[in-house]
Amino acid sequence: MEILMTANNLTIAVGTLLFFVLALLLVVILLVAKKYLVPSGNVRITINDKKSVEVPTGSSLLSTLANDKIFLPSACGGGGSCGQCRVRIVEGGSEALPTEKVHFSRKELNNDWHLGCQVKVKNDMKILVPESVLGVKEWECEVISNKNVATFIKEFIVALPPGEHMDFIPGSYAQIKIPKYSMDYNKDIDKELIGKEYLPAWEKFGLFGLKCKNDEDTIRAYSMANYPAEGDRIMLTVRIATPPFKPKPQVGFQDVMPGIASSYIFTLKPGDKVLMSGPYGDFHPNFDSKKEMIWVGGGAGMAPLRSQIMHMTKTLHTTDRKMSYFYGARALNEVFYLNDFLELQKEFPNFSFHLALDRPDPAADAAGVEYKAGFVHQVMYDTYLKDHDAPE
Repeated sequence: MEILMTANNLTIAVGTLLFFVLALLLVVILLVAKKYLVPSGNVRITINDKKSVEVPTGSSLLSTLANDKIFLPSACGGGGSCGQCRVRIVEGGSEALPTEKVHFSRKELNNDWHLGCQVKVKNDMKILVPESVLGVKEWECEVISNKNVATFIKEFIVALPPGEHMDFIPGSYAQIKIPKYSMDYNKDIDKELIGKEYLPAWEKFGLFGLKCKNDEDTIRAYSMANYPAEGDRIMLTVRIATPPFKPKPQVGFQDVMPGIASSYIFTLKPGDKVLMSGPYGDFHPNFDSKKEMIWVGGGAGMAPLRSQIMHMTKTLHTTDRKMSYFYGARALNEVFYLNDFLELQKEFPNFSFHLALDRPDPAADAAGVEYKAGFVHQVMYDTYLKDHDAPE
């Protein structure tokens, strides 16, 4: 019996030793392969034949350029889903990955277009990016206000650092860096900033029972609601992204995390610091045209539309162009900036504001606020486009 146990122990010991030797051998092989097969050291990236930077290899082109203060747009934080970090690699590129091909036409692929987040920096490159990208800056901004303007929507305002300025065209967007965090809605969201008017709905739907966790730094994009004349600040309208509800008759939310970016923004308080960059985007109207202009949007989607409308009226004093804004909301208490648009309507006869509420609203009736009941697209068609001379 003792001899048998000794033999078994010896077999186990030899097997364990062989396992560790094989594992060590594989590690050595991988290290040697990495040394000789994986590029290392620094390479040079030339941008638009104007700027040249020396960078280390190994990271994505998106993050490598960001480290040198060249910020490609990336609404998805580098996940490859938004398709906005477009760059043309004139020299030093390779065949587009399947994750890139869905974002480009055949002609664009033949012209060496790529997504910066999907390209690994391995060698010298010559790239072309939109000239506007070279004007993008990043700042550590201070939160100056973060109050609810609707049940689930915040007006989030940050100030640029003293002496800093952002030149942008109304309709542009900014990006906010979302750090790693773990938060509890009940503990980390300031109920005073939600506001007494909206707290009952939060409690009714159980939002303060939600938790959220972000395991890695990421980036999200939001359209700016401010217009240039409002000074050196960035104003966003952000809707909390809640999980979907459970199927009836169950109550409560499904076991899915709420939005990573909106949850983070809802925890911020005046005095907090955040990393912002901008401006990005090309959602810009022709401000010089005399053609009629119609805006349509609802909820937090008002942001870029407010920026454009306020710029065209308050800054450009446009009076020779017909302008209409159709805004949709669930109820009157979900409509923000209402007085601003009603005042514009009085001041500028060529501007009209049209409010659509989902259903008849006694509060709006009592307040004497003019509106039409129904979804905003249908209201716009029934009351305006149906009999328009050129609805196309």
